[in-house]
Amino acid sequence: MLLTPLPSLGRASAARIVYHYSLLNPASSVMQLRLSHDFRIDTALLQLQFERGVADVGQLRRQGRCITVILPRDFDFANPVAHQWAHRVLCGVLRTEAKRILPAKVSTFARQYGLRYNRVVIKDVSTRWGSCSSLGNINLSLWLLLVPEDLVDYVVKHELAHLNEMNHGPRFWAEVDRMTGGPGTGKALERRMKAFARTLSRVR
Repeated sequence: MLLTPLPSLGRASAARIVYHYSLLNPASSVMQLRLSHDFRIDTALLQLQFERGVADVGQLRRQGRCITVILPRDFDFANPVAHQWAHRVLCGVLRTEAKRILPAKVSTFARQYGLRYNRVVIKDVSTRWGSCSSLGNINLSLWLLLVPEDLVDYVVKHELAHLNEMNHGPRFWAEVDRMTGGPGTGKALERRMKAFARTLSRVR
């Protein structure tokens, strides 16, 4: 078990804060992230929860893939400043875990399918799950850690397929199918991804 101190709440604007994240594209899927004491992430890649604390300073408790954010004493998510602090802590945890998990997946699948990429970049993006640049960079959203692992794998393979086909034409989908199980599997996974994103209107 590892305990890590968290930064204090400090000073922040008292303006009301509402968080919206569009994880596929603005037209199709918007996730409104509302944090509370009951907030949970429970996937094959990550388990995270908030816990009421008794100290003045928050802490992170890590046990394997299970992470607990121990909140400062008398923490109130209804306070916009406190909510912003919790959101920043959550983003920091997701970024750290995404940097540990996602590049390893890219490396594994690239070797498996004989593909070469430049580097992996983890971003807090609000428009898409991932992208592939003309330089061969694979960009992935840290919010992928909210997604079931088989769909995370699909996103990684989708972006790797762009190394050979920088479009969404028939040859691109044939490349995705090659990596995901055969004809039609790529578009079936894409439909599942979009359907899952629509369920993320509220995350608990």
